[in-house]
Parts: sequence; C-alpha cells; structure tokens
Amino acid sequence: MRYVGENCPYCGVPFAENDDIVVCPECATPHHRVCWFAHGECAHAELHGTNFVWKKTDEPQPEAKPEQPQNNPHNEPALDVICPDCGTKSPKGTIRCPECGAILIPFANPTGQPPMAQFRPEFDAGENIRGVKSGDIALYCRTAGAGYIRHFRRKVSWNWAALLFSPFWFFYRKLYKAGAIFLTVYLALNLIMIPAEIFAYNSSAQITAEIQELIEPYIDENASGYGGITGILSGGTSLSDEAIKAVNEFTQNNTQRIINEMLLPAIPQYLITFLLVSLRVIAALLANTIYFKKLGADVKEIRSETSDEREVQLRLLHKGGTNIFLGSGMYFICSLLLNAASMLAMR
Repeated sequence: MRYVGENCPYCGVPFAENDDIVVCPECATPHHRVCWFAHGECAHAELHGTNFVWKKTDEPQPEAKPEQPQNNPHNEPALDVICPDCGTKSPKGTIRCPECGAILIPFANPTGQPPMAQFRPEFDAGENIRGVKSGDIALYCRTAGAGYIRHFRRKVSWNWAALLFSPFWFFYRKLYKAGAIFLTVYLALNLIMIPAEIFAYNSSAQITAEIQELIEPYIDENASGYGGITGILSGGTSLSDEAIKAVNEFTQNNTQRIINEMLLPAIPQYLITFLLVSLRVIAALLANTIYFKKLGADVKEIRSETSDEREVQLRLLHKGGTNIFLGSGMYFICSLLLNAASMLAMR
C-alpha cells in the first residue's frame, strides 16, 4: 500500500499495511477512516480551493524506536488503547479491537489533547464553553463536533437536523428521555390525524359527488389528465364557461352546506397539521439546549469519577457519539405502526 509509513494528519499514527484509509477527493490527503468520521472532513479543508495537493514524503520514515520506561512520564497502561466496548487493551495505533471488532480512535498523545484538538490550527481544546471544555465536547459529539461547538457558544440556537428528523434525531443523539417525550406527542398527533382525515373525507363525500356529477357533462372526454374535480385541480382538465357558471350557481345556492360539510370538518385536520409543524419547530429550538445539558451532565459525572485523562477521553467517546440504528429503527417502527393504524381505521 502506497501510504504505509505516512502519518495520519489527525492522530499522527503512521499508516500500517492493513489500516482502513480514506483519501480526500479534493486534495488526496489520506486519513484513518475513524479519524475522518470523527472530524467529519479533511484535515486540510482550509486549503481546498487552492493549488494544494498532498504528496507522499520522499524520504523513508525512520523506524520508530521503542520507548524507554525510564523516560516515559506516564505509566504503561496509558500507552495502550482500551476498547470502550469490551475493555480489551491493544497496542497504541490499533484501529480495531482484536476481541470484539469495535473501532478504536487512535491517540497520538494519550495524556494530552484529544485528536479533535488537531482538527484546525485555531481549535482550542481547553476553551471553556459554559463550564465544559471544547475538547470534551468534540470527543462527546464525535460527528459534527465543530458545528455543535459553535452552537453551544450561544444559549439559544437552531438545529436543522432536529427540525427535519424530529423526533428520531433525539434517539440518534442518544437523548432518550427527550426522544420519548417528543415521540409520544408525535405518535398521539398522528394517531388523532387518522380519524380526523376520515371524518373530513366522509363529511365532504356527498357534496363532492354532486359537484362531480354537475361538471361531468362539460368535461371534454378527449382532454388529457384526470377527469372530474381531480383533473380540474391538477390543471389537466379545463372547464367551459358554462361549467364554471354552473359551479358558481351551485356554490351560491349551497354556501352554508359547503361550509358545514367541507370546511368545518377539515378544521381538526388543519389544526393537527399545525401542531405537528409546531412540534418540529419546538424540537429545532430546544434540541441544542437539551443536548448540551445532557452532554454537560455526562462530562461532569465522568470527570468526577476519574482524574485519568486517558480514561476520561475513552469514556466520553463511549458515552457520547450517535446511535444511527436506534434512530432509523424508531422511524421504521413508527411508520409501520401508523400505516397499520390507518389501514385498520379505513376498514
């Protein structure tokens, strides 16, 4: 492999023969795959758009000398990579746990700043953000850490992911309590929406049929598109002046009936739709606040239980991160549940 011996720009660990490597499509810089996903972008992202292209070191890398115990200021266990899932210790630079296969984040400096501190030159892992160090935030978030650090500098901020994917975003970010609350409201509103839609449809069925029958003689059979009201609303079918006049007369003579049978029954449906949109907006406004509160509590708990910086970093990686399987799983379960409820209601 052409990258063996070259150093990963994030963790500083030389690439080995069997390492999983990601190459930036913009500048060809190689990274460990875990480092790439931990930061979310190329280590040389600031140079993209210039003439910068990564080049392999011309001179061969010197062989690493074994560290001398007497010169090592830290004890030996700190030089090991501890699997956050099963606790197995592996040599520094190991990418996957030999016991359980979990991905291990390589650390260039086991007792210094975390790998995210090497994300950008201006990144300060010791920056205090409302009582939490930015280095701890980056480790805890793992993905999109730089973006969340910018959000957490403000007490109130907007979260587009929570707006688009609520309430499942909360489960994705391991915010299970908040996710359960938003999911309960989400399911309740959608379950109420099903009978509201059926009621609105049944209430307007008779008057819709009468309008359909009224305009049917005026519709050109050779016209493209759907027939009846559907075709008119979709623009695929046009009405003659006589048909428009007939519809206007019908609406004038049945104004109160149209209000009672079409408009009023649809109000609950529109109201529930408004509440569902409001739920997403509330989630987008509260998501970062809830996330930071949970993050801060976890960081405080971990740091109160141990003073070993190496263990703190590993526990933050294990405690934080994302749970894409639960987030997507909850989405599919809810979709199946709502589809089943809709089919049962229409029987």
